[in-house]
Amino acid sequence: MNKKTIITTLLALVAMVGQAQEKREYNISGFVPDGTEKVYLYKTEGLGSRVFLDSAIVADGKFTMKGNRPAYDLVSVGNKGLHSITFFVDGEPMTVDFANDTLIASTLNEKFQGYMAEDKVFTDNFYRLFMASKKAASETEKHEIEQQIAANNEAMIEQARHVIRENRDNVIAAYFLQAASGYMDYEELSAVIDSTAYYFNHPLMNEARQRLQVLQLRQVGKPLTNFALADPDGQSHQLSEWCGQGKYVLIDFWASWCRPCRMEMPNVIQNFERFRDRGFEVLAVSIDDKKDAWLRGIKDFGTPFVQLSDLKGRNSELAAIYGITTIPANLLVNPQGKIIAADLRGKALTRKLEELFNEL
Repeated sequence: MNKKTIITTLLALVAMVGQAQEKREYNISGFVPDGTEKVYLYKTEGLGSRVFLDSAIVADGKFTMKGNRPAYDLVSVGNKGLHSITFFVDGEPMTVDFANDTLIASTLNEKFQGYMAEDKVFTDNFYRLFMASKKAASETEKHEIEQQIAANNEAMIEQARHVIRENRDNVIAAYFLQAASGYMDYEELSAVIDSTAYYFNHPLMNEARQRLQVLQLRQVGKPLTNFALADPDGQSHQLSEWCGQGKYVLIDFWASWCRPCRMEMPNVIQNFERFRDRGFEVLAVSIDDKKDAWLRGIKDFGTPFVQLSDLKGRNSELAAIYGITTIPANLLVNPQGKIIAADLRGKALTRKLEELFNEL
């Protein structure tokens, strides 16, 4: 690290420490539809739970609300009858018109609302497709809808990546990293969790930092840890029976109860059937804890490859070794038994295999 980089990093850290200790005022005024009696300010924490912060009584269709929060805290204003507006507390006044769905705010928050509007298109599309999948008249129709869901999710994550790239100098990137970090490999995530980035110490970054620590357990170039698991007949097998034996091996973590796994499994099967004769193998490692559920899942999913499990559910020892906390997840191992990629889903898996087998 050269002297200029060290100085830049230190200045960024000093600025962010000051930011964390600083308080900023929120000054919100607004208009609401008839019948609205009160407006609330709250903070969303884990699993969508809301923490009440402040409220304002509506008079003649108007309200005002003032107070102080930590600088760039992410909060929302609204009530049960209004769609909530989420914003960063940056000390700039904000005027919200819930009746006409308009907002006048700082450059930062107006920019953030623009991104949120784009993101809403994806989330609305997801819920529309999800409800359609529940009403599908056949498995074929359901599969087609699930493919549309996967494509929608991939487009949403690509948009999040774009927002992160465009906002290294402000805190907007921290919000979108919450969603996108689960789809990033170690190299990509470590590049955006950069100590020189303005958003580095924002509380919204906690999940992404934890994700980076997890990915270090399955970093590219790390030799695969051998492990024993049982097949559906109860026979014990070592991963080394397949890994390090001259083939590319995808260790795919799934479970019978996992809906996202059901959506991703057709993609894994399709890639297996396309590349199996070229030197590609799949080891499906179940995170189930009941054998009958595991066997039903194998039958329902129609997987044509090796199935293994220790039937310890979320206490799976192999999952713990590699920091697998959510599924679907996977590790791609090269013919020498070293990890070369992790969490390849959708088109990313196909692209990687095309690259490896020179089919670009």
